[in-house]
Amino acid sequence: MRCLLFMLLPLFATAQTGWVSISIQGDAYGNETTWLLRDSSDAIVAGSAPLQGEYPYVEAFLPLPVGDYTFTIYDSFGDGICCDFGEGWFSINTCVLDTTVYDFNASEQTIPFEVLACPPPIFGCMQQGALNYHPWATAPAPCDFPPVQCEEGYNNILVTVTPDTYAAEISWDLITIPDGEVIAEGSGYSIVGAPIVEAVCLPVSSEFKVNVYDTFGDGMCGSCYGGVDGNLLVSNLCGETLYYVGDTTQYEVVSSDTIVIDPCFPPIPQGCTDSWFTEYDPGAVIDDGSCQTEVILGCTDPQAINFNEDANTLETENNCDFTLTLTDGAGDGWFGSWIGVQQGDEIWGPLTMHPNDEFEKEIQIPLYSGEAVRVMFFTQGNAETTASQCGFYFDGPNGVFMEGGTNPWSDAIKKFPFKYDGVPVCGDFCEPAIMGCTLSFACDYNPEANVDGDCTFPIEYYGCDNECINDADGDGVCDELEVEGCQDSEAYNYNEDATDPADCEDVVFGCTDPIMFNYNEEANTENNSCVPFIYGCTIPEALNYDPTANTNNGSCELPMPGCMDPDAANYNVYANVPANEDCLYDAGCITGPGEPYWANDYCYSWVIEVDPYCCEVGWDAVCIEMHEYCSQGVTNVEALGYNSIQIWPNPTSGVLNFQAPAEAFADVYSHSGQLLMSWQGDREIDLTSLPNGLYEIVINYKGRIRVERIVKQ
Repeated sequence: MRCLLFMLLPLFATAQTGWVSISIQGDAYGNETTWLLRDSSDAIVAGSAPLQGEYPYVEAFLPLPVGDYTFTIYDSFGDGICCDFGEGWFSINTCVLDTTVYDFNASEQTIPFEVLACPPPIFGCMQQGALNYHPWATAPAPCDFPPVQCEEGYNNILVTVTPDTYAAEISWDLITIPDGEVIAEGSGYSIVGAPIVEAVCLPVSSEFKVNVYDTFGDGMCGSCYGGVDGNLLVSNLCGETLYYVGDTTQYEVVSSDTIVIDPCFPPIPQGCTDSWFTEYDPGAVIDDGSCQTEVILGCTDPQAINFNEDANTLETENNCDFTLTLTDGAGDGWFGSWIGVQQGDEIWGPLTMHPNDEFEKEIQIPLYSGEAVRVMFFTQGNAETTASQCGFYFDGPNGVFMEGGTNPWSDAIKKFPFKYDGVPVCGDFCEPAIMGCTLSFACDYNPEANVDGDCTFPIEYYGCDNECINDADGDGVCDELEVEGCQDSEAYNYNEDATDPADCEDVVFGCTDPIMFNYNEEANTENNSCVPFIYGCTIPEALNYDPTANTNNGSCELPMPGCMDPDAANYNVYANVPANEDCLYDAGCITGPGEPYWANDYCYSWVIEVDPYCCEVGWDAVCIEMHEYCSQGVTNVEALGYNSIQIWPNPTSGVLNFQAPAEAFADVYSHSGQLLMSWQGDREIDLTSLPNGLYEIVINYKGRIRVERIVKQ
């Protein structure tokens, strides 16, 4: 019994709209039956594929633009849907037409009809007090009432059925275990998406099971064929789910496991039931005596001007305007979905969006402050396919207090209608403290301020717009504040405050302190180079030379070297610089340079120390040469490198070892002065070819001379 419907016109394409409701009860050969709906131009508006199964039943509710239409039903076998092969029928309903045809027994039949502008029917429970009371219903639908009163030892079991698109296929029963007695059952559902609740009293601790049946064998999977899903829920008064089946689950019959009825005693809400006490509990059913504090209305905000320290409840305005904003994610209309708003006995709706509303639509609704408001979202026809694009938010003086849509509404058809509850609050009587400048002649004067605050006044030469009153050159600097000066940041006289140009001077670094030694009268920029006057002897050769002095004070004492030893032959009474190395003494030698032989200088002392021969034997050419070397700069044995130069053995029988730095040169002379051999640096010298006797080795180390006498034997 499945019918694939297709729509070629958008829902609510124009402001002038109506509707048509089509119902078909097929015969035993459902697949022979199809139908088409055409407009006045003979264009196909809607239609179906062949119906499915035996005795199929289908419904189609279509919003249509106002105009003339024709409905045509077809039977491929040519015998219609009645009479010999079943009791089929079809009906066409509009706001002014209610036609049911029972005698279609041909290959086709066409019925013309007119769609007038009228709102579509809204099916729902129209009895106040019912659990599913629908304040916007214009056509009756089954009502559900609170659970029945069970006798002691029994509990209420609630069976909630939300039919899918093919509601007539669904039925159920509850059977006892183990005897299989049917204690409750339900069937004959017709309104898609409208929950039906049935209450059953069952004994505590008893066992039962649930059976759910679908004549077509696909369960309540309406979406499997382009429709709306349904479900069945078995629960107790405590809100516990005992069994659930629905959505896309497909079955011909499905059964629950064994269910045991446990005791369930839902608590009865107790509390303060008097709204004129601060302890008031709107959910309380029984007054428990907790009402203690009477309500004192007033401004409870300590920051407000009219704060009432005795008030315990914020006084608010009785009513005010709120804005309900509808949103459309696609901007193409809600396609049959709509919203209703209810507060007390006041209802607003149906409220929807048309394509020309685009993405948002604002609706002004007056609401009472502090009284609960319910917003209900509905879909009908094929509108559930676009419900996820719909949304809303409800705001007022204190901002948004309720909003919804999009994700929840993608499943809205399963819980149809989708409900939101909220409590609006109008603006209160508290007068907020507004701090600000209360002086009308100030730049930031605030006429709404009620608490004195700081004021801002225009500064001299400026207006409140911070622009100059007088600015002849238009440079943004007031004429009274113009400053002439050098504007070159590299110049000596650069003025960072200058607004008008003037001559610049080059920077000259130097000491600018005239009392300093190095004062530079041309310098204009100090570079921390100043040196103070320091008086003293500035002649480096002087005995009292002061290297820190920069100004000579005439105190220099020039050096006068000389022998300062009174025992010396050449003692100088005027000498102030010791030159005792120049003093002459008796050396005790039998020979030497000059006359008398007892007078010797430092070089003489050095020669006879190095070579006693020169003192004890004779002053020969070797001694003379050594003395000359001394006079040229050689002043001690260490200067010739004798600490590192060694010759051994002495006497030697042939091989002589010479240890000296690489820079040292050596020559071997006979006693008569003949050069016999030469070498450099460390090495062994073979003297075996030389005759026994005395030889002189002259060593030259870095220009300084040393003479050694070697005996070969």
